[in-house]
Amino acid sequence: MKKIISLLLAIMLVATFGVFAMASSDSEGGTADQGNGSVGNEEIGDYSVVIESCRLSKDYSGKPVVIVKYIFTNNNSDESTSFSTAFDEEVYQGGVGLNEAFMVDKSANYESDAQYKDIKKGSSIEVEVAYDLNDTTTDIEVEVQELFSFDDRTITKTFSIAK
Repeated sequence: MKKIISLLLAIMLVATFGVFAMASSDSEGGTADQGNGSVGNEEIGDYSVVIESCRLSKDYSGKPVVIVKYIFTNNNSDESTSFSTAFDEEVYQGGVGLNEAFMVDKSANYESDAQYKDIKKGSSIEVEVAYDLNDTTTDIEVEVQELFSFDDRTITKTFSIAK
């Protein structure tokens, strides 16, 4: 549902600011690959994010999930912003995108609400997002991009989740 709303907002934004899209098409983009074990504070537009860690857990029916922890900082000079409206994050396992898990077992000590909390400029928050796994042995790759941007900068980090 989050992705659908985000997509609709992006389409409206592009339609409204189409002229700016043409002017901004020459901006340089890049990829910051943090690799295994490397943690850095990466700037994306008016925000910064750290793909900090991940941990295995289970959903309510006992199927495996991975919970990815991000540190989100709002450097935007405008209004407060939430992680879910600032970034589009994707998690892949073996090159296949993982779906967000919504019903995580209570023993996981998982709090999904932080991704929707607005934070003011200069503030940071820990955000955890759970994803359904295909298996518990194949590495996962996390990718984060700014949600509403003409810059294609992507931050990636790979985690080994094998037990």
